[in-house]
Amino acid sequence: MTTALTKRISRPSWLRPFWGDDLDVFFDRLWPDLPSHFGDDWAPKVDFFEKDGNYHLTAEVPGMDKDDISVSIHEGVVTVSGKKESTKEEKEADYFMKETSYGSFSRSFRLPGEVDEDKVDATYKDGVLTVTMPKKEDSKTKKVAVH
Repeated sequence: MTTALTKRISRPSWLRPFWGDDLDVFFDRLWPDLPSHFGDDWAPKVDFFEKDGNYHLTAEVPGMDKDDISVSIHEGVVTVSGKKESTKEEKEADYFMKETSYGSFSRSFRLPGEVDEDKVDATYKDGVLTVTMPKKEDSKTKKVAVH
């Protein structure tokens, strides 16, 4: 089973007076990375998949401390959030390019099935957060004889 996940992007607030929400879909298709050019909020890239009876979520969050990352599961939705502090910019340096991202983020995904919340495991290594969520064992179907 393949579940498509989509990321909803809204334009920078200073562009909003020129068009409404209806044109966001049009611009998302033409320029999907447009907000990143204007310094909008950042969000980590995420892979979410099922393998060996578990749901797995990996998120790229380089440069963060594990204490600044939060993972929660509530009513069938897993949420990864955190805050990345800005690096100190050198005032006397002449920057040719500065692409580092910082700020708060929050990404939520509806789980395709129930998970055993007591066995969820989250690890952070080399800038990658890995969350393993074991699926709850479904109750076995009982066949009823028709008389």
